[in-house]
Amino acid sequence: MQGRRRAASIGVMALALCTALALVLGGPAEAKKMKKVKTVVFAQSVSPNAAIPDGPTSGPATPVNSSITVSGKKFKGKVVGDLDVTGLRTTGSSGNAARDLRVKLIAPNGRTISVIGRSIGSTSIGPLTIDDESPVAICDSNTGTSCSGGTPSGDPSATLIRPFAGTANSLGLGGQGSGGIRAMNGVGMKGTWTLEVYDNNAGLTSVLNGWGLKITSAKPIT
Repeated sequence: MQGRRRAASIGVMALALCTALALVLGGPAEAKKMKKVKTVVFAQSVSPNAAIPDGPTSGPATPVNSSITVSGKKFKGKVVGDLDVTGLRTTGSSGNAARDLRVKLIAPNGRTISVIGRSIGSTSIGPLTIDDESPVAICDSNTGTSCSGGTPSGDPSATLIRPFAGTANSLGLGGQGSGGIRAMNGVGMKGTWTLEVYDNNAGLTSVLNGWGLKITSAKPIT
């Protein structure tokens, strides 16, 4: 009986030793593996300074297109975990020229979202960074005393007033019908991203001065 107990005890100790060795030997390999799947960030801005075709008196508007291409081995197989539209800037001819503008973003796979899908005031826009993690919202007002841009009057988060130079989330920009910029999460990063800017009404004109993208890849599931 004592012999059997001693044999069982030796077996348990051997198993524990093997497990400990496996953990020790496998630890660095696992750490190395984790380093290989870290997130990556792409950031780029462009300055097209392109005239946006004036809106027609009838029929669909013709957009001005501007593109940014994500390339490089480190982005291969990566998908969007977080996307910001950065430094969006337009210059209008006069009055409330920005009211006529609508902005879309098209991903490399063709997914299209509305970045600005409603009228917002002022002659010009930005430079505006749209980051859905920002606690600040758009206040479509010259003074900030009232907020009519889709947010309740008196909302303490709606503080970025015309011409919207700063960082804000998508609330009040009218793009939620297409899912907002969060709808790009999960899309492959590599390829050409296209910004389309439309002028929906004849008369006042605008220029697309600049814009950019900041894309952080999704964290790997381990």
